[in-house]
Amino acid sequence: MDKKRPYIGVDAIFVNSENKILLIHRTGKNFNGYWGLVSGMIEDKEEVKEALKREVLEEIGVEIGDIIYTGKYYDTYGRHPSKTVICLPHICTIKKGEPRPISECDEVKWFTKEEINNMELSYDHKKMLKDLNLI
Repeated sequence: MDKKRPYIGVDAIFVNSENKILLIHRTGKNFNGYWGLVSGMIEDKEEVKEALKREVLEEIGVEIGDIIYTGKYYDTYGRHPSKTVICLPHICTIKKGEPRPISECDEVKWFTKEEINNMELSYDHKKMLKDLNLI
């Protein structure tokens, strides 16, 4: 992995009819044991929305629709523990399937705003949610 260049990531934000936000309990080398948004890296020759669809399907097994770019990006140095990553968050809906842990997580759960405000999330996912007035 070339750490000398920035990577581009995508984040999926899901809000249900009860205004709860979907988070995954992360497993793996980065932020293991923390809750956070479904997220991942764009692969070579992959479009942003296609990367988002792939990451969500790989991590929680659902197909997404109504993909809306939030208009915000996150590029603060140090937001990722091992490389420079610029992230593009999107608000999405679940088109098909029930969220369940498949890869990079061991639990998937809907949280209230109040619950999330009392949690420490992975990366800068809490800032993303605050910037969008979701928490």
